[in-house]
Amino acid sequence: MLALLAALVVAAASTVPSAMIGTWSSGRCSNPSSQLVITATTAKLGKNLAEPIVYYPNDDGNGHGAIHWKQEGNVDNFVYIAATKKIVHNTQGYHMPGAVLYARCPE
Repeated sequence: MLALLAALVVAAASTVPSAMIGTWSSGRCSNPSSQLVITATTAKLGKNLAEPIVYYPNDDGNGHGAIHWKQEGNVDNFVYIAATKKIVHNTQGYHMPGAVLYARCPE
């Protein structure tokens, strides 16, 4: 049973959409402390080291996919809102206070 559940969780993961890959900022793009850098396999917040991520399509209940840290125990997530072309970082998980909005930095 546990093996089946693990297989379903892995199968639910998907490739990070290209629209999310790049450098984003919650402030000024020139300030490394406010940056979010997303690759196909990692995300880096501010001056922290890049960490492995996993992407789940249609994760937030509103039809949006979300990036989660691969490491167990982290509840925060990153949701791309295509209509606004912004990323919402739910710092304490869905429906909790502390959401941070990120805009794409110029290349």
